[in-house]
Amino acid sequence: MVSLALATLITVLLDRFGSQTRSVSGIVRSYENYHAGRGLHQLFEAWLRSSNSSRLSAKLGEGGLALTAHFSEGLTPNANSAETVKLYLADGQGSILAEPGSLPAEDVALAQAVIQAAKALDAGSGGGDSREGAIARRDLGPLAVSLKSASIRTLRAAVSGATAGEKVDEIVAELIKAREDLNISANAISEAANKAGLAGDARANLLKVITVDPTLWNITADVLADRLIGGGLLMRYKGAALVGASNSATSARSVIRQWVREDVR
Repeated sequence: MVSLALATLITVLLDRFGSQTRSVSGIVRSYENYHAGRGLHQLFEAWLRSSNSSRLSAKLGEGGLALTAHFSEGLTPNANSAETVKLYLADGQGSILAEPGSLPAEDVALAQAVIQAAKALDAGSGGGDSREGAIARRDLGPLAVSLKSASIRTLRAAVSGATAGEKVDEIVAELIKAREDLNISANAISEAANKAGLAGDARANLLKVITVDPTLWNITADVLADRLIGGGLLMRYKGAALVGASNSATSARSVIRQWVREDVR
């Protein structure tokens, strides 16, 4: 009986010790995740301020690579080797805003018109071709849809909402033709409206709902181990950032609205 009692006591103590160890390990991982995430956040902000390019897309390399940074002692407090961080950006504005509550009051009605136009297209009452892709939606960001990354059907919804269905086919055709130019200018939307003969409020609304300079960007931050110990992806963070229209070294501003670590191991 004494042996049985001792064995039970030892088992309980070991179980408690194991629980405490797991709890401490979880706290340490949470601490590392937080500081690694903050470090990557600050790295993005520093990169944003380092260039005087007026358009964010002009700063990106192949695959949307924004920067590569090497950390000789690693990124996390207990890193055992050098690590490399690669930051990638992608246009995150090729979709319509699903909830206009965060917009200025004067833009809410226009946003709701775009939402209704999208619903009509999805229901089939607005025509359209399935080969034009699906209508993409997002939960945050500005009213405007990015001309560069939106599907044709998403553009059709935005244009239809802006013009109350006026000259949608002509305008979408002009916009699709305009975005074939890799160096598309900010005047492309105005020119498309002119070619379609759009005027008045419909023209003003179109200039609000389509943009060639997105301010919402999707961020992917990859942390890779040094090649000397085999290389490979150690951690990945993904998020979305609202970047101000001005990206100069003195006035760059961004707000990372989403920032989460993905399990890559």
